[in-house]
Amino acid sequence: MTALFPAVPRPVPRGVPRLATAASAAHAVVAPVPDDRAARQFDVTEFVRTEYPRVVSAVWMIAGDRDGAADAVQEALVQLLTDQHRAWPRNVAAWVTVVASNRARDVHRRAAVGRRVVDRLRPPAPEDPVEQVCRDLDVLAALDSLPQRMRQVCVLHYLQDQSVREIALALGIGTGTVKTQLHRSRIALARRLGA
Repeated sequence: MTALFPAVPRPVPRGVPRLATAASAAHAVVAPVPDDRAARQFDVTEFVRTEYPRVVSAVWMIAGDRDGAADAVQEALVQLLTDQHRAWPRNVAAWVTVVASNRARDVHRRAAVGRRVVDRLRPPAPEDPVEQVCRDLDVLAALDSLPQRMRQVCVLHYLQDQSVREIALALGIGTGTVKTQLHRSRIALARRLGA
């Protein structure tokens, strides 16, 4: 099988020596060598004084959570300062911003998933009895505005779940008349209830 794209060598991270052969690369485990000079020159106090507010603001804008942004930036700084196998980044503020924003987004996503699960498991809130009574009164007033036959057909069909045929037999009228009365009553109720 021929390759569609030419082979592109992978970039080697800074501080990692290039291995001699591909065979030795498969079996060798080489840890990156941290740039101790850059790490020794890094002043946390100066970073917090000058860069920290801008980095937190950037992460806040990316992730959308102010408190989560501050926590994520602090965690990224701790990770940078404690991970001995990490090559020191050229731009600490940019590295911390990227790592912290990824972490803050992950936390935000997990929290959103948790909220959705809780919302699905939570039983629906009971309806306010005052609103239910007002709505019921509106429906009753709309039904009262209908002629007697339309009101009978509506109540039998929509409240008692009777079929068109059952209503026709009960009232001694044809099924076509029941359908017509249902259609006209729906239009009248929609007008009255503003639906």
